[in-house]
Amino acid sequence: MVMPDSSMAITVSNVIGARIVSGDVAPGTAMRLEELDAEFGVSRSVTREAVKLLEALHMVRARRRVGIVVTDESEWDVSSPAVIEWFLAGPRRDEEITWISELRSAVEPLAAELAAKRATRDEAATMSLAVTGMIAAAADGDLDEYLHCDIGFHTALLQASHNPLVASHVNIVAAVLKGRTHLMPFEPRQEAIGFHRNIADAVAAHDPEAAADAMREIVAEAHQAMSSQ
Repeated sequence: MVMPDSSMAITVSNVIGARIVSGDVAPGTAMRLEELDAEFGVSRSVTREAVKLLEALHMVRARRRVGIVVTDESEWDVSSPAVIEWFLAGPRRDEEITWISELRSAVEPLAAELAAKRATRDEAATMSLAVTGMIAAAADGDLDEYLHCDIGFHTALLQASHNPLVASHVNIVAAVLKGRTHLMPFEPRQEAIGFHRNIADAVAAHDPEAAADAMREIVAEAHQAMSSQ
């Protein structure tokens, strides 16, 4: 079955993006469209679309008479879910885990604290239902459903902060959770589920300190689990 051009372009951009993140293709390297066409066995339209995807992440720049030039890492959109996944799947995983943990340590306890102060009854109920779903999915060994509920929990929490800058980290957290589940050996841990339950209960009880403390436990547990794999 022949993949649609858009799917092929995503596949090509994923391969090139992973090479760039790993350092196999260094900043300043120039790639030619015709060489990429030949390597991947795709049409020029597919290659151009793949390059546009990488340009949108500020990882490459087209230069006349030179080619597609890899940009410096300082220009990359490192908060993009795709870039996060490339880091987690590659040789720089440990660096990415550290960066993620530092960001989550700064943002998510604050989000939990704000949610405990500002969440509506419906928002608190959404978090509680997500934890219930995590418990059921863990018991069934359904990792996809567990991930769905886990992302739902963190999404609800960040949005319940009612701070749009805090809530804007939803995609980053979701990408991290997906990476942990799909790219590394993963099994739901009852301790982590318990921390989620503690947050949901603290938000419902309007206890900011307890909510923030439980979120710090989640971030620490996630860092330890990801670092040990």
